[in-house]
Amino acid sequence: MDCVYCEKPLTCEACGEVYNPPGLAEYQALSRPEVPVICADCGSIVVCHWCQTPYDGRGDEEDGEST
Repeated sequence: MDCVYCEKPLTCEACGEVYNPPGLAEYQALSRPEVPVICADCGSIVVCHWCQTPYDGRGDEEDGEST
């Protein structure tokens, strides 16, 4: 599984394990920045070891309304 941001293997910064989504919903969440991704091995929010991008559900959007 590659990081959607840097395209290197998505490795959890907290535990060092390569992230493998346990199911389809978790796999789909990788491409949806508003959905937090949790490491199945250690239970932490996945942060890419390579680019340090957190998959914390905040995405790249600022706190503003768009209409």
